[in-house]
Amino acid sequence: VGRRKRQTFQSATHKLFTVMTSSKEQSSPPPPPIRYDLYRGHPNNSLLPTLEIQSILSSCAKDKDSLTRALKYGTNEGDDALLSALRSFIEKRTVHDDGSSDTTSSGFFITSGVSHGLELLCATCTNGGEVWVERPTYFLAPKIFQSHGLVVKPLPMLSDRLDLNKSDGCGTDTEYTEWAVQPDQDIIGRIDIDKLIQMVEHNGVPPPKMMYIIPSYHNPTGRSMTVAEREKLASFAIRNGILLVADEVYHLLDWERELNADGQTRTDDTSNQTTSRRPAGMIHFNTNAETATATLKGCCISVSSFTKIFAPGIRLGWIQAPPFIIQRLISHGYIISQGGVAPFTGRLMTNAIESGLLDSYLNKLKMEYAQRCDLVCDLLKVEPRIVVLTHNSPIKRGGGYFLWVQFPFGVDSDALLAFSMNDYGVKFMPGSRCDPFAGEDDDNGSSGALIKCCARLCFADLDRDELVDATKAFIQAFRSFVDR
Repeated sequence: VGRRKRQTFQSATHKLFTVMTSSKEQSSPPPPPIRYDLYRGHPNNSLLPTLEIQSILSSCAKDKDSLTRALKYGTNEGDDALLSALRSFIEKRTVHDDGSSDTTSSGFFITSGVSHGLELLCATCTNGGEVWVERPTYFLAPKIFQSHGLVVKPLPMLSDRLDLNKSDGCGTDTEYTEWAVQPDQDIIGRIDIDKLIQMVEHNGVPPPKMMYIIPSYHNPTGRSMTVAEREKLASFAIRNGILLVADEVYHLLDWERELNADGQTRTDDTSNQTTSRRPAGMIHFNTNAETATATLKGCCISVSSFTKIFAPGIRLGWIQAPPFIIQRLISHGYIISQGGVAPFTGRLMTNAIESGLLDSYLNKLKMEYAQRCDLVCDLLKVEPRIVVLTHNSPIKRGGGYFLWVQFPFGVDSDALLAFSMNDYGVKFMPGSRCDPFAGEDDDNGSSGALIKCCARLCFADLDRDELVDATKAFIQAFRSFVDR
């Protein structure tokens, strides 16, 4: 009996070893190392405000009274000094925005960033229902909504109107053809507001609880909505009791992109409806008579942070909204329990604003990112089959961290990514990663097919020399993939 047990054990051990060995031999080799990362939306280490933070800490340490207050529990909505400084800072930086209006009736609420702001708005202003988002959109936002039981659905997009079966600028599944979207078209990432109004106000489609948009220097497309689009969308949301949540983290991180022949900034070109003025944030398009109420009604809400205009590790942001939204946030049990958000970090940023340090640092970032953006765009010009769709925006300003590029219709950006990483060590974000509805094109028109042949490139993360090499390698990977 003992011998049979040993034989059985030895046989089982041999089989296990054989399975493990076979599995190890059949496993795929490790992926090649990534040499150039155009995927990650982070600032370069050289652009982090290390010296500025040292100066702020030194200054705050000298003011014992304010330092003591900052080390205690804070007020629910945020420290008064920070709220006052923040309002003044934003008003000063946006006073010349196109469509700017008096927003003194709106309130501010301090958060730990945009994601925290979205989390709080979902927790306090929704209880199930739907949230409609752009297509494409910020790729991590839908997870926040879904964690609160909200059903994420696509807003109607202008790109849904394209018929990909036509021969004029569209293709087949077996060959790469000319552009599905012409280089001068402003379609991908643009909400079809007329269809939205038709759906809800005429066809009886129930409105969502919330709409989530990125109106300024969109992630991933880089597009900015016009003033007319903002007014029309805001009016629709207010009429239909919808919370229109605008992620405006890139609103202040922008620069003028086009000049006239005489070198002066082009202010307005009525012939083609373009402008170099930055449109005002969505909070400016609230109608006071319709939003100043104690009940939850439709309105525009801005969520933003210091992440892009100072440093991600600061983990401090804000919500700007009508008073009844701010009151819901203040009354939220989680906020009441914790005693405000990040009072110590808030004290640091109050100092940064009041001393003028944030202004000077933001100006430095704007210049650096403008140069980086131009650098990549100039390099991409050598390959006309890669079109920078970001430039199609009627707002002739650059901003944010990203460029949105389109390949010829039929080029699958997921397949190109795999090839690019394996053969050239270049990583970028394929369009499908920014599409929460990828694979649902039978129900959602042509947007998904177009997004699939697009990609997002980040120009903020790499060193400049690496950025040049990465862009050149990206172009070479594309050429090798398409021409093989």
